[in-house]
Amino acid sequence: MIKTTLSILMLFTYTVLSFPAYSMTKQDFFDKRSALIIKHGHHDTTFKALLNEKKAQTKFTSEYWRWRVDQYLYGQYVEFQPIYDAYIKGKKFNEIYDLPAENLGPKWQALKNLPELPSGYFTGNLPGNAYTGWHKLIGDTLYVTYQGHLTDPYVAGYNLTSKDWSGPFKAGHSTLSKGDRKIDSHGRPIIEVDNQGYVHIVFGGHGGEREDGLNPLSIDTPHAGGRMKHVVSNKPYDLSAFTEKNDITPFASYTKSYKMANGDIYFFTRAGTHKSPWLYYKMASGSQTFEPPVIISWPTPDKNDPILVDTHYINPVKVSDTDIVITSLWHQCNFNETHDKTHYNRLNAYYMRLDTTDDTFYNVNNKKLTLPLTFASKNIDTLAYDSQKAGETSFGTKPLVLKSGIPALAYEARGEGYREWRMAKYEKNRWSHGHPMPGTANRIVLSEAGQPIKKVIALEVLQKTGALGEKPEALKAAVTYQNTAGESLFGIAKSVSYSDKKQTWKIEQVYFNVAQSQSQSRLRMESVKDNHENTVAMIVNVKKGAAQRLYLWHDGELRENKAVK
Repeated sequence: MIKTTLSILMLFTYTVLSFPAYSMTKQDFFDKRSALIIKHGHHDTTFKALLNEKKAQTKFTSEYWRWRVDQYLYGQYVEFQPIYDAYIKGKKFNEIYDLPAENLGPKWQALKNLPELPSGYFTGNLPGNAYTGWHKLIGDTLYVTYQGHLTDPYVAGYNLTSKDWSGPFKAGHSTLSKGDRKIDSHGRPIIEVDNQGYVHIVFGGHGGEREDGLNPLSIDTPHAGGRMKHVVSNKPYDLSAFTEKNDITPFASYTKSYKMANGDIYFFTRAGTHKSPWLYYKMASGSQTFEPPVIISWPTPDKNDPILVDTHYINPVKVSDTDIVITSLWHQCNFNETHDKTHYNRLNAYYMRLDTTDDTFYNVNNKKLTLPLTFASKNIDTLAYDSQKAGETSFGTKPLVLKSGIPALAYEARGEGYREWRMAKYEKNRWSHGHPMPGTANRIVLSEAGQPIKKVIALEVLQKTGALGEKPEALKAAVTYQNTAGESLFGIAKSVSYSDKKQTWKIEQVYFNVAQSQSQSRLRMESVKDNHENTVAMIVNVKKGAAQRLYLWHDGELRENKAVK
């Protein structure tokens, strides 16, 4: 049986654990537990599969599988929750399960002899994978948040008029990479500024801590990877001090949010580790706390082999004042925690839309969808591209907004010898696939020497000083690309010709290049757009090995924050 959204909301609490007032003996607990497994085992073969693994102990101990069975029963069948909570009342994790401490090493160590990065950055050295932070432009102030020292959330402000920085400030404490743990990038902070000017930052989660107990919103065990937290600034538009809220599940992983035209804020996340549902929290305009979560999708064990679990990765994007489009891919996980690192079992592409005027989900044909969605129901109502049938993986997806207004999405196709982003679009009541990404089909970018660049990674047209039809030098663009030497570069290009049918650009100034030979080198950029969708600045990530900084390109220059060393 799949838990309904309503039952989840009724049972969900905002404290780390919520226990009934009575206690339970060990024998009474195991008697009641066994009775429930027998009751539901008649129709749910997952119990048999998990108990077989517990008996075999081929990869994990019997005690480990007891923990996994408890979590599956706890998340899938709510009647077990008060029984379990009464039994563990007052007990620590190692008093409930005889398991060793989870190994999440290697422990972080102070970095020495970092590769040299160009001056002009606005952050300290960033840990983890390359990314461009999360930002909001409110009036003429740009707010940027990022994962700083030991994954704690930091935030800074930049004024586009005065060109002055404020901060950075530490906005909270993350448990994600503390102690004997490796640096983990899952809990990267996001930022929103509500209509009253209060700054909201959500950060730090990758499945919660074992001591948080079992997860009421998942069939997957808690992972000692850090608690998700929500903090709010003490004063409007003030980054100097924040207060922690207690209104979201600590087990969450991944962060993405959008503020709609009416001021409502939607925060999307996964409710726990891999085999967990995806959900969203809504913060109504005028409030500073999130409402109870709404479950979007629910993971389902495979009927033929219940050790396998069908779940999803979602990617929401705000496409209008009232609509958020959500694309997703199919991820087949498993209770044995065996992960294929060649493609991580990521397949297909799915499309649906959330109408925030009534918080209803629709498919591409405007059919109302019933939540929570499962693998089976998504295949019926929201499948846009069957990559499994095509013999390739779709490692990532993202919604696209086309000038024509037709529904579209991008998917990262991977196969033997290729890895590229392609577009799928919906026309004449059908999806078609394999289209080039918007704006790339008839685009030529020339190097400073005038040679065509074969690999353009991203191009973003900057705020226009002129309109189409005027002199082409009125247009400029930020570009990331690779040259023939394999170096990754960020530069500014000017237009040689520009029209809806064809555009030619030429690089006029290069700000960064990162050699391919440098270990774990990365170069990424993200545009900062105003309320009219004009790109007014660029945030650039430059990573060379363990050295990593963020840079702000604005008004022709890199805007250094001199308070950062």
